[in-house]
Amino acid sequence: MSSFEARIDRICTTYADAPRELILASRLLLRTSRLLRAHIERALAPFGLDLSQYLVISMLAADAGEPTMPSELGVAIDATRTQMTRLVDGLETRGLVQRHASTQDRRSLDLVLTPAGRRLLEQAMPAVHAAYGEAWEPLGSGGLDKATRALARLHANLEALEP
Repeated sequence: MSSFEARIDRICTTYADAPRELILASRLLLRTSRLLRAHIERALAPFGLDLSQYLVISMLAADAGEPTMPSELGVAIDATRTQMTRLVDGLETRGLVQRHASTQDRRSLDLVLTPAGRRLLEQAMPAVHAAYGEAWEPLGSGGLDKATRALARLHANLEALEP
């Protein structure tokens, strides 16, 4: 048994009503998420990108040249308005994205991926895809399908519990 599980067991011994399996599953998911993010960010390091930057430029690329509001991207990557401002500032400084006045709402800005941003994405994408493959490989395709369905159910339940 790992020291991680031993600690959970000590908590459960101290607090008899503590739901050991729920605590264990929750902590494993949180720790796994952190490790997965770190693994992907190591793959992105040679390109000077972190995962949030990569997600933004990949979503802009997927929008096929259509302007996208930073607030929409912030929701998609779970970033606050302040985090998105800093993120976009950095990408714009590097010439990877451009801000344009919105044609829909003059108080808003839209983002567009630049050709340099598209080139960097095309260079980084194979490394990210390989990192995803390395991370999920131990599950095999059947295990991946099962894990994806279970995570989707957990996600839907947690979204339903949001205030």
